[in-house]
Amino acid sequence: MFYQEGSLGRSGSVGLRWFSIVCTSWTLTQCCLAAFVLLALSDWWMGALLYAGWLWLDWDTPTTGGRRSRWVRNWTVWEYFRDYFPLTLVKTVDLDPTKNYIFGFHPHGVLVAGGFGNFCTEATGFSRLFPGLRSHLLMLPFWFRVPFFREYIMCIEFFSLKFVTTS
Repeated sequence: MFYQEGSLGRSGSVGLRWFSIVCTSWTLTQCCLAAFVLLALSDWWMGALLYAGWLWLDWDTPTTGGRRSRWVRNWTVWEYFRDYFPLTLVKTVDLDPTKNYIFGFHPHGVLVAGGFGNFCTEATGFSRLFPGLRSHLLMLPFWFRVPFFREYIMCIEFFSLKFVTTS
């Protein structure tokens, strides 16, 4: 099995291309943090306080498996994301779903478009190609402390690296 990242594609509208990039980049992190601060400083400060309580109660969820959301993984925007970069996932061998596998990918860094598009969304059909396997990406624990953003990344099956070191 391999995936391929190519040059930028031509399909999809400019707005949807922009949205798909923002949904997977550090810009979304800053927007989520700013939204929380603005909420805390507004007349809706009680909402920020309730969410802060939720963060405290839910602190360890990223290290215990997160909250996978089939709905978020199947958003139409991920198809535009796939076409924009363009990404393909090619199955070269059947994998036993009763075993665990570790996939490494390169390049890795700030925007891991190939890993994200193939393993965190259904844009390239991972679940269809590999029935019974669940894919996850690992991320630094810091990102799971950003209000609202943590909910988003847990829905698309990111796990904290702390999960690997403590399990």
